[in-house]
Amino acid sequence: MAAQEAAPLQIDPTLIGELELDTLQIPYVNLDDQPYVHTRLLVGETEYTYDCSFPVKGHSAVMPAAIAEVQAEGRRTLVAERGERYYVYLA
Repeated sequence: MAAQEAAPLQIDPTLIGELELDTLQIPYVNLDDQPYVHTRLLVGETEYTYDCSFPVKGHSAVMPAAIAEVQAEGRRTLVAERGERYYVYLA
């Protein structure tokens, strides 16, 4: 029996803010009200897939460089905060 993949969590585009990382402005959404971390998020017509996570405390040591690297590859990023972690999604 094959497992069914869950539909992406739909995010209201008006809930998207910005997270400032060094010189980067990254789209950001707070998902503390969600019961678990979703693997896919849908914002408007754009679907983002979970890539990695960073602790909220101490993220500035590696997160800006990691996001700059994927953006240099042409990927779009979205950061979701839930609990004590930032979750990075890519489109």
